[in-house]
Amino acid sequence: MTQTAQRPSGRRCGGIVALALTVVGAASAAAAVERVVIAWDPPSAESNLFWDRVADRYPGMQSLVGQDPITGAYDASGLARAWEASDDFREWTFHLHENAEFHFGWGPVTAADVLHSYALHTGPDSRLTNLRLLQAREVEALDDHTVVFRFDEPRTDYAFYHAARGSMEIYSKAQYDAEGLEGYQRRPAGTGPYQFVERRVGQGLLFERVPDHWQGGVPDFAELELRWVAEPATKLAMLLTGEAHIVDLPRELHAQALAAGMAIVASTQPGMMTGAIFNGLYQRTGDEAFDPDVPWTDIRVREAMNRALDRATMIDILYEGRAELVPSWLMDPRHEGYVPELAERFDALYGYDPARAKELLAEAGYPEAFGRPVIPIVASTLAGNPEFGAMAELLQVYFEEIGLQTEIREMDWPTLGALGRAREAHVISPIRNMPIRSTEIGFATFLTTQGSPYGGYESDRMQALAERLSVTIDPAERHDIAAEAFTYLFENYADMPLAATNLEVMVNPEVVADWSFPAATSTGQSHWHLIRAAR
Repeated sequence: MTQTAQRPSGRRCGGIVALALTVVGAASAAAAVERVVIAWDPPSAESNLFWDRVADRYPGMQSLVGQDPITGAYDASGLARAWEASDDFREWTFHLHENAEFHFGWGPVTAADVLHSYALHTGPDSRLTNLRLLQAREVEALDDHTVVFRFDEPRTDYAFYHAARGSMEIYSKAQYDAEGLEGYQRRPAGTGPYQFVERRVGQGLLFERVPDHWQGGVPDFAELELRWVAEPATKLAMLLTGEAHIVDLPRELHAQALAAGMAIVASTQPGMMTGAIFNGLYQRTGDEAFDPDVPWTDIRVREAMNRALDRATMIDILYEGRAELVPSWLMDPRHEGYVPELAERFDALYGYDPARAKELLAEAGYPEAFGRPVIPIVASTLAGNPEFGAMAELLQVYFEEIGLQTEIREMDWPTLGALGRAREAHVISPIRNMPIRSTEIGFATFLTTQGSPYGGYESDRMQALAERLSVTIDPAERHDIAAEAFTYLFENYADMPLAATNLEVMVNPEVVADWSFPAATSTGQSHWHLIRAAR
């Protein structure tokens, strides 16, 4: 059953959301701009090796599976023209475009490059969080343009791991044979419409348009620069002075940019669900046997922390109201197991109620009953989520209003991940499910002992449900398993859900007219060649 673009399209919300004013002389201004500059939060790690930088995707490289810029549906715009799964989902076969070419004269893309890239991404140095789900029992090249992945268990959505948010990019074996990893670090040969020029560590990356790209089409801008900037006020200043043309800003700064004539471009699809998670709910012995010294191991404290949150106000402050309240940060109506009744029950179990929250803390014996009563809240920057710092501050305000002792801890994501891998991440952290993963992948990533170091809720029951889902291929049975899991997580206050929202970037409309992207990567950005110049 060959599939190319068979995924459901979901909701469309994109294009330019707001223009503060019509700028006179835009065409002449745009004509003078050859390099579009994007100011973005610094990456988790700086490396040209995809398996070493925790899945931040950059222009230049491509994966096997493409995605439509409007719907986000899987399509043939990657390096595979088609793919199919066997009836039992234990084999996935990918057919490569026969005219795909690597940059800098490194030759055509073949099955040998796919096998080589798979070996690199699944090797002992890989830092990919979804590594075990990328791994196959066997990978074989059937011919120069056909590769089959074989598994011991069903993989119902293996295309996900080769799409925009997936775990593998295709590197040139010929370049590796000639130059080794040093060649990749110096100038990796990708296959996309832009090609690598240089990396300035701590500053950013520069790319240039590929002449006569194998897919046809010419990006509007001759050069594309990614510039690392952590401070939101600095990004705003760069936008207003013309030093940058596209920036990601917290919504609280949007009004200033709009008043100065800037514009908002939003992703064409909801790209993420946000909220906060109770890290550190690690199993010890038996179902839900958590560390008793940590306050949120008590379900009454988790309920109290949820009831402390005025989510309507949080959405207004963080997203200027342009987001939808969600009952679970992993459950989406486009995916398996969606339980509409949970939204109907949300106010009764999660609704803003500080008085009830205080009662629950008293019932739990807080703070005396806990060896570590202080609630550490992570404040961090994460590309695509400039609101996370403000979210941490809001969590602190609401928690302290009900009598919780708190502290803010400045922490980057690699540090949080290291704590998670050591099973010592006893902190509350803002979190995103971005893009919104399919249900099975969300469970495996965040709610099993083998999953991401940015962990959520562990229990024997959740582990069993996730494992059942991973080996079941009947659609009705899969829905029932996932629905049972979502209801269980909801009733156990496994997380603090907040909102589903599109990724929004602020642009200078004298330079950038539009950008179609479905927010399908870890940072949301993709389809760089579709950044359109003002005419």
